[in-house]
Amino acid sequence: MTSKIIIGIDPDLVKSGVAITQAQQIISLDAMSFFQLIQCIEEHKHQACFHLEDVEHDKAIYRRPGVKNAAVERSIAQKVGQVKAIGRLLKQYLADSGADFKLIKPLQGVTKRNAKKNAEYFNRLTGWTGKSNEDKRDAALLALYG
Repeated sequence: MTSKIIIGIDPDLVKSGVAITQAQQIISLDAMSFFQLIQCIEEHKHQACFHLEDVEHDKAIYRRPGVKNAAVERSIAQKVGQVKAIGRLLKQYLADSGADFKLIKPLQGVTKRNAKKNAEYFNRLTGWTGKSNEDKRDAALLALYG
């Protein structure tokens, strides 16, 4: 019996991180536009469970240490809002399409931080040998450990 495919999604406005895993192994890491991701959901919705990062889990707004420029803070707030909007749309699409999905609160801790920021550490942790970026690694962590 083959194990279920788990697809981790780290939402983003331009390109979301997407990881396809099976039996705790990464099959592929990708960055997809919203419409590519919709196609991916359609293609896999009958055989996969989607782990979508719950970008609305944390409702608080934090001051960024060292950021004293109001324009920079507004720009950060806009980007957070854009990510939350895409996350909300993906959640709605997954529900409406009948896909099996779970909202995963953002992972935390030293291991998560190190794996997201450091490709070499991520590769040792997961066995992945291909290229990756922070969004792809985050998606893989959601799929593997979410």
